[in-house]
Amino acid sequence: MKTRIITLFMLLLSFSIIAQKIDYTQYAGYVDLGNFDSIDKIEDQVTEVLIEEHLIKMVAKMTKHSEPELSDLLDGIKLVKVHAFENTEKSYDKIKENAARIDEELMDKDWDRIVKIRSTKEFANVYIKTDGELIVGLVVTTGEMRGESAFVNIVGDINLETIGELGSKFDIPSLDHINDTTH
Repeated sequence: MKTRIITLFMLLLSFSIIAQKIDYTQYAGYVDLGNFDSIDKIEDQVTEVLIEEHLIKMVAKMTKHSEPELSDLLDGIKLVKVHAFENTEKSYDKIKENAARIDEELMDKDWDRIVKIRSTKEFANVYIKTDGELIVGLVVTTGEMRGESAFVNIVGDINLETIGELGSKFDIPSLDHINDTTH
């Protein structure tokens, strides 16, 4: 009897999770970072992170008493999406092309670029999307010719002063130093 109840509970839980699938493309802070399949095939070291709202809320609840600042930071976030690579010259041109496409798209959609770094061997961009006085989207694109490249999109109510904590806590490339670039 207990096994049936547990099985039924798990089944209902899985249906509720599936039913709660959110279309993040409807949020103003969402950005299509592109398809990285061709780069994934070239590079050996690829990191993908996708943390959706239900998981973020769970972590926020679990950290409410032990780390209230982190809990508050996570409270308004809907989605964290990261694609990072240890790249070579072979993939760097494709990565730069994707970053240029994202730059053009965000500039056309009235995002604010708050950081832009360019050289022949590296680039970095940080963009924010605002809605009134709220930051509702953050995009970071970084790349080094013989180093790491990362594409990050955070959707939701974002506090830039504490976003570096999120990068450090979850080991998200290029976010752990965001405070340094915005001051």
